[in-house]
Amino acid sequence: MKKTWIVVANASRARVCERDEKGSGLHDVIDFVHTQSRQKGIDLGDDQSGRVEHGMGSGMRGGTHLDPRVDPRQKEHERFAREIAQHLDKGVAAHQCERIVLIASNPFLGEIKAQLGPAATAAVWITAPSDLTAFTGRELSQRVNELLEA
Repeated sequence: MKKTWIVVANASRARVCERDEKGSGLHDVIDFVHTQSRQKGIDLGDDQSGRVEHGMGSGMRGGTHLDPRVDPRQKEHERFAREIAQHLDKGVAAHQCERIVLIASNPFLGEIKAQLGPAATAAVWITAPSDLTAFTGRELSQRVNELLEA
């Protein structure tokens, strides 16, 4: 049986579990918690968008250039997605798992997928837009099995 990692995530918590031989129970591999994703954007700091360009001599004009504003919370979500993806990339490279099931809240599911390397992307077997991070034990196993059978 191929080793399968089940990733259950939202923007502030992620659990990587491994299915047992029978495919019924889940065993925790690692638990990630990212408290910054729950903070208010103002508490995370300000995005210093915009810069002043000064003239550079003959014929060059100076002016103000404003870059698009990036929400500090969105930056934290991307940072957390990158952390999870790096762990999955390493797990696939070390042959700790052959398949990955990604179950994450929307749009965080897409953020994780965007951060995966080529090998981990190829190992993704099933994706599901659902937040199961509040469930544990048998209830989590049951809900994962329901998603996999659908």
